[in-house]
Amino acid sequence: MFIDLDILNNTSFENFADFVLNFLNLAISLSIVVVVISIIMSGFKFILSMGDEEKVKEATRSMAYSLLGLVLVFLSPAIIEFVIQHILATP
Repeated sequence: MFIDLDILNNTSFENFADFVLNFLNLAISLSIVVVVISIIMSGFKFILSMGDEEKVKEATRSMAYSLLGLVLVFLSPAIIEFVIQHILATP
């Protein structure tokens, strides 16, 4: 009389937490790729500025934001863990 819903799970994940963990790992990996590309583009901007102060300033700002993004990407697992354990945890 009971319906077996296990056949509807066509994924390799055992539960929703595994799915979220794998999704976060994928997002972090893609973010690192985007940040590295941004750093390379900032370097090209700096090289192609040819001494123009405005272009050098723009390239420097772009590089700083790229490095800040890289730091945030590496800190994101710790931030997520902190939020889950201390803010979302029920006493």
